[in-house]
Amino acid sequence: MTSLGCSEQAGVVTLCLQRPDVKNAVDESLMAALDEHIGLLEQRDDLVAVILTAEGGESFCSGGDLKWMKGFDTPAKGQAMSRRMQGILHRLAGLSVPVIGVVNGYAYGGGTEVALACDMRVFEEHAFLCFKQARMGVMTGWGGGGRLVHLVGYARALEFVTTCRRVEAPEALTLGLANAVVPRGEGLAEAHRLADKMRKASPIAVSTSKRLLRAAGNLDAVAAAQVEAELFGEVWRSSFHDEALSAFFEKREPRFRDS
Repeated sequence: MTSLGCSEQAGVVTLCLQRPDVKNAVDESLMAALDEHIGLLEQRDDLVAVILTAEGGESFCSGGDLKWMKGFDTPAKGQAMSRRMQGILHRLAGLSVPVIGVVNGYAYGGGTEVALACDMRVFEEHAFLCFKQARMGVMTGWGGGGRLVHLVGYARALEFVTTCRRVEAPEALTLGLANAVVPRGEGLAEAHRLADKMRKASPIAVSTSKRLLRAAGNLDAVAAAQVEAELFGEVWRSSFHDEALSAFFEKREPRFRDS
C-alpha cells in the first residue's frame, strides 16, 4: 500500500493519508508523496476542489513518525525537516481551488498543522485536535502556529499550544476551526456536498476569491479593498461573467464547465 492514496471524481481530487498502522503519522514516504501529488495538482486548471482525508477512522494524523524523526539529531536537521514540511503545506494551502480537510479522527501535534493547512475542515463528531507538541518537548514547526493565530486569535492559540488540551469537534465548530461537524463516517460525503456547491460557481470567481481572502488576512482594510478591486477587474469581463449574464436573461443555469 502506498502512503498516500489519490482518487478523482468529476474534478474533485481526494488525497488520503494511508499509514493506519502508525495512526497516519508523517514520515519520509508520506512527505515525498504529498510533495509529488501537490506538484501535479498545481499544474491543473480544471479542478473543482481538493479533499484531504485519512484512512482508518481513528486517527486523521498523529503528527510526525517518531521513529523516523529520531534521525533528525541536530538543530540544523530538525530545521531542514521543518522548512521542508512547511513548504509542502504552504503549497497545499496555495492551490487555486478550495482544499477541504476531512478530519475523520484525532489530529495530534503535527497532525493539527496538516489539518490547519486546509482551507476548510469538516470534522466527524468523534474527531478532535490536540496541539501536544510542547509535551513532546518541541513546538509547532510545520506552519501551524501562524495559521492557528489567524484562525482563533493570540490568546486562544497560546492556550492551545501551552496546555495541550483537546479541542473537541463542537468547540472547533464554535471557534471557526471546523466548517461542519457530521456523524462518524459521513465526513467525506459532506466534503463532496460542499464541492458540488462550488461546482456551480464560476471557476475564476472561486480562485480569485480565494486569492483575495488569503491576502486580506495580512492587510489593513484599505489595502485589502485595493486588492479586491484589482481582482474584481480580472473577473468582470471574463467569459464566465458573460455566460452568467446570458444565463440570467435566458432564464437558465450558467454553464461554467464542460460537465
